Formats: sequence, C-alpha cells, structure tokens
Amino acid sequence: MRTLVPSFTRYSHHARRALTHTALVVSRLRHPLADTGHLLAGVMLTRGSLGCQVMEELALTAEAIEQVLKTLTPSMAAPPQDIPNADELNIALALAADESSWFGHHYIGTGHLLLGVTRMNVGNARALLRHLDVPPEQLRRHVRRVLNDGFTEPDLHLAKRNARLSELSRRVINAAEQMAVTLDHPNVGQGHLLLVLLLEERSSISALLRAAGLDERRLRRELEDGDTALFASLEDILNRALDQAQTLGSHYTGTEHLLLTLAATEAGGALLRRYGLDPDGLRRLITNQEAAPPSTDETPLAGF
Repeated sequence: MRTLVPSFTRYSHHARRALTHTALVVSRLRHPLADTGHLLAGVMLTRGSLGCQVMEELALTAEAIEQVLKTLTPSMAAPPQDIPNADELNIALALAADESSWFGHHYIGTGHLLLGVTRMNVGNARALLRHLDVPPEQLRRHVRRVLNDGFTEPDLHLAKRNARLSELSRRVINAAEQMAVTLDHPNVGQGHLLLVLLLEERSSISALLRAAGLDERRLRRELEDGDTALFASLEDILNRALDQAQTLGSHYTGTEHLLLTLAATEAGGALLRRYGLDPDGLRRLITNQEAAPPSTDETPLAGF
C-alpha cells in the first residue's frame, strides 16, 4: 500500500505521522480515496501532536471520527492498493502550507493541517464535523489560539540546516526520520540514528560499529517495542555536531562526526553502552583516523 507520507522537507515529524495514519484509515475503511475527513482522523491518531491535543480538548475521539467516516463513503470490496488524494484534500494541504507561512513557521505541522482543512471547509471534513457537533470555525479558532500562544511541534529542519550536513549525513538523518514515522514514534530519537548509522554501509562508521560489537538485534527489538529511552531528541546532537566536525578540521558534518557527538554526550554515551559499545573507545578511533570525504552514492539505504 502506498502511504501519504510526503517528500516535502517542511513537513514536521508529526505531520508525516498524521499522513501515514490517514492512509491507514482509508485502507482500513476500504474507501477509494483520501479526503479531508480522513486527514482529521489521521491527525487524531497522531498521539503527542499539537493537532491531536487540540482535537482532544474539543472532546473528539478517533473512534467517533471513524464511525462517522463509515457513513459518509461507501466501502469497497477490498482495501485499495493505491490511495489517491481527493482534489479537496490536495487543496487543504496547499492551504496548510499557506497557513504555516502566515505564522512565519519554517515547518508544516498538524496544527497547520487542521487550519488547511477548516479554512475553506472543502471535502468530507465539513460533514464529519457537523455530525460530531464541532463547528469548523470552532476548531480553527482553537488551533490559531494555541499557535498564537507559541506552541510548536518538534522538527529537525533548522537543526539539519545549521549542522551543515554532508550529503551522506543528510540521508542518514532523513532515514532516521522515516524510521520513526514508520514505527509511529513520537519523535526522531538517538536510537533511530544509531541503527541507521549501523545500516548505512556506504559510511565507514557502519563497519566501525559492527567491529565494535553493537548489539543490533537488541537495538531493533527495543525500537520496535517503543522503548522511550531511545527517543532522546536528535536536536542536541545536530546542534553540537558541527563543533565536533570543526574540531577535526572539517567544514561539514559527516557521519563520523554524528557518532563522535553521540559518544561525547551523557545520553548518547549511555545509549552506546547499553548496546555493548565503549564511548571513549569509539571517540579515540574516530579522532585518530583521518576523516574520509562524504559519499555521493545514490543507492538506497539498507531497509529497516
């Protein structure tokens, strides 16, 4: 099944999760396409997001939304293999981007998605909210108040840009983000980064981690189980990584600098020790070896 996770770099982690949940709702209800009501369901299912919190404050529930959605669109005989967007959903997504720009935000989050849906009240979200006795303008006012109060969603966009990542490091971070979306985790954590660094065989760091004895099986299992100890934010790592790179005489942040920074922080060191690695030993290996230039290989990252 093709999901609705976009390639747009401005979408926050929670917005990507919401679009994934949207596609899953469409498939579960066996509806022929994704409409704005399905997007509301997707946001509602994105626990920890600003949009979900706003909808909960209005006494909305995912169960109630899906029950109404069942009455709005006839089900197909089988789940769709390919999920197109209704024109109305594409309009709402475009309006969400516009709402983000109006607030001066560098990302598109679940709050902006709700504003996009309620701005022109296109698609089946209007009927859905009417059935649930929540006027679209009430939802819109609530979201705008929360955003005006300064609440935002976590996003790595600025941290990635400020870290001046090499092309390979950028792909590693993007893969960590996608892994967190796939596993429906509330944020992109250092555990996701560690596993992706191990899987990225184009980087010398992969071989270094394997030689050092990283317990891949345990790391995978505990990520799949949603162990919150692995969810320490990557922002701190990215904010420090460029300094580590410059210490080694590099103007970019490569994968070796990402691991070096991870090993240098208290949380990162604890994470490495948890999976059988010696942070100090890794730091010595990295600082003693001459940094290789970043790879520009376009082959896909090994799958999770």
